[in-house]
Amino acid sequence: MSDEKFVDPRLQAKEAIFQQLHLSTFDTMGYAHAVIQEVNESGKDIAEDNDNYQQLLRDYQVTRNIAPIADSPLALLCKQTDGYIKNSNQAHASISQLCAAATNTLNHWRILVEIPDDLLDIKEVSSQQKENYASHLAAWHQVLGEFEHTNKTDNG
Repeated sequence: MSDEKFVDPRLQAKEAIFQQLHLSTFDTMGYAHAVIQEVNESGKDIAEDNDNYQQLLRDYQVTRNIAPIADSPLALLCKQTDGYIKNSNQAHASISQLCAAATNTLNHWRILVEIPDDLLDIKEVSSQQKENYASHLAAWHQVLGEFEHTNKTDNG
């Protein structure tokens, strides 16, 4: 008798995209960490042409465009995020954190969407992904909330 677990072939078929999305999340965290590190070392905001900042902007735009968010609560969050990126007086480092939280949430959303519905309720299959998604979503909400608070404070 073997101790091997049965792995649903539908999940095995999607392993490459799952790995790509996990790597993307890891890369995003690296860019965001580099921005924070630079701010901590210099004591000031990063420049608009900062490579990590520009990469986070690109990653967010690409991920937003390919994530299946229509008719989901994420569509509104993306709209709010787009507005802050385009019209914000926020520090570039803050926009970096916003993009990182949004990109990682969208990547975990993409993973969850790829898991067949009948497997989503199986703890061993999806609980870690659901936790990761919820954690990144909470971070995204937190950054948006900070932006909203800053804008209200700035505008009276």
